[in-house]
Amino acid sequence: MFTLNSVPRFRQLTVFLCGLTIAWNAYMMPASAASYQVMLNGLNLALSQAPIQRGGRIFVPMRSIFEGLSAGVAYDNGTINATAGSNTMQVKIGSNQAVVDGRQVFLDAAPFLEGSTAMVPLRFVSEALGATVDYNNQTGAIDIAAAKLPIPSGSIINATLDTELSTANAYIGQPITLTVPQNAQGTPSALAGATIYGKVIEAQAAAQGTNPSVQIAVDSIALANSSDPQSIAAKVLKVDPTQGSVIAKEAAGTLGGMLLGNWIGKSMDSNQGGLIGAVGGYLLTSNSKANMTVPSGTPVTLQLTDPLQLQ
Repeated sequence: MFTLNSVPRFRQLTVFLCGLTIAWNAYMMPASAASYQVMLNGLNLALSQAPIQRGGRIFVPMRSIFEGLSAGVAYDNGTINATAGSNTMQVKIGSNQAVVDGRQVFLDAAPFLEGSTAMVPLRFVSEALGATVDYNNQTGAIDIAAAKLPIPSGSIINATLDTELSTANAYIGQPITLTVPQNAQGTPSALAGATIYGKVIEAQAAAQGTNPSVQIAVDSIALANSSDPQSIAAKVLKVDPTQGSVIAKEAAGTLGGMLLGNWIGKSMDSNQGGLIGAVGGYLLTSNSKANMTVPSGTPVTLQLTDPLQLQ
């Protein structure tokens, strides 16, 4: 029952609910323009014009963002053309239609001019350049990460073998790993410190009248500071047992101690074992009829047979 004695308590409840409503609204309201902060690849990006919210969408200055993502921008009488490598895009002020790489796309809102600055929907940055865009509605933080360009087919990767291999005990399916040195010459810098995973796909121990052999291939790669491997299509071009190499210096009584003329290595463009898709392996063998060991630290050269899209 509501009585006069309950009025103070009712007022307290009313004040509490009003305060709760104000706090909730403050939490849910989008950030003001003054609080927007744009980060590009983890660094604060200075903008010619602060982002603007209009119609529930965030607009950003196209030139500042696109040039920060290494795209060239040209403005001509209401039409904006941009290029990034082989990619092209075109937008028009006041139109929600755009052309990206020759195909027509529709923007969720039309670009407009703020003074002399062309403003485009934040989402278009992702659609046009493949960048990752993350907007925090409460803090106003806009994080943009440039798309990772694929490493082209044919690229060379110089690595070292982490796993010792011996024809005496190698077996089909035996896992192997290789490491790409931080300063590996001739190797794409994005792969520095990466771990490459593979396996033995053929193995034969030495026996009377039988040459020892082991064949290896790779199938995945994990970038530095990542434990999540992704598929890689690459063939092993060379395992380096040359005079003066790690093998010759460290492999006493193993492959380095043999006559190098007895050692044979060749790339196999086949699908032996069915374990690595269409890419074959690299065959290591000896005509000495004695088992051989390839020690860890051995230089290995690989070549991409398909582009590698970094994740």
